[in-house]
Amino acid sequence: MKKLKLVIADQDSTYLSSFGEYIISSKAAAQFDVKFFSSSESVQKYVDQGNHIDLLILNEHMKNVLEENMKHGVLVTLVEDKKNANDDEANVFKYQPLNQVISEILSIYFEHHQAEHHGGGSLKTKVLAVYSPVGGSGKTTFAVNVSRQLALNNKKVFYLNLELLNSTKLYFSSKEDKPSLQIFYYVKAKPKELRSKIEKLKKFDQKSKVDYFDLLPSPIELQEISENETKVLITALVETEQYDYIVIDLDSSITNLTKAAMESADQVIWMMNNDLQSFHKTRVLFDSFDDLFGVGNGMEEQTTLIMNRFNGQLQESFQAYHLPIRGYLPNVPSWAQVADTEQIYFDPHYNQELITITKGLIEQEREGVKIG
Repeated sequence: MKKLKLVIADQDSTYLSSFGEYIISSKAAAQFDVKFFSSSESVQKYVDQGNHIDLLILNEHMKNVLEENMKHGVLVTLVEDKKNANDDEANVFKYQPLNQVISEILSIYFEHHQAEHHGGGSLKTKVLAVYSPVGGSGKTTFAVNVSRQLALNNKKVFYLNLELLNSTKLYFSSKEDKPSLQIFYYVKAKPKELRSKIEKLKKFDQKSKVDYFDLLPSPIELQEISENETKVLITALVETEQYDYIVIDLDSSITNLTKAAMESADQVIWMMNNDLQSFHKTRVLFDSFDDLFGVGNGMEEQTTLIMNRFNGQLQESFQAYHLPIRGYLPNVPSWAQVADTEQIYFDPHYNQELITITKGLIEQEREGVKIG
């Protein structure tokens, strides 16, 4: 996304300083070009000079002075009483976490620019769908860890859990956590407003630096999502133009939702266990791709097979399935009984292999380099 020209004016210099420090130290630095003013006169002069402004953020005491002279851009008011934030859609409560302030400001901007803001920006988002036909393959462990690894490598990442029994809460949390309950309402009832609402409904995990939705484990609700609605949700996330990667953690069942996510993905990361059942089910599904996705679907070419719990040797009976495994992750005995989800982040052998896979099979393919 191109940098937005954001002008913020507030008499409170301490608030301006905190706002500036947050912008500089966070992912928002890549989103905004910011100018700060502490008086009505200085910001009025800047506006009168005809400078380009995408977003003008004014303290409510300055609003009346400048509102009638605002010819271009979007005007947002910082209000000091939380009750007043509900009086106008362009009001934002000033004294809340700054990441939430930024999210609400962006949401207002996108609502004003539904028609012209349709992707095509400078940031090319890559969608990764993580799938396995068998349970217990380490699919979610991989999806969570690769999201974290990419984010720690200064990539902007959104983790989207589309399992029928959602387990996001085990791995990601934020201070302002409350369920992103309305996301499927907008997917179904108001898809044109979805992209702007993502800013308000998404969460940010401070430890992993990953954005996500706090969804409830609601299998009935997810089963009611159609293929088209799944693609609408993924497209809306892509069109925010804020992410290098969207990592989708899929259910093991082949539902309309799973198929739509795999079709929307640039790369399907297919997790396999080191056992006969995993090889057999993978081979059966590979042979069924034409029936599932249509002739000439290209699904096999965009699928990357990763074997989990690899012990250094591939059984001869497994080799007979002729599956092109492109990455190997070690068995971690201590994960057999995980009592704390923090454990899955800190195994050095697993992390080293994960970094190898990330650099060799995910990030290089993003740049168009074919591996193997």
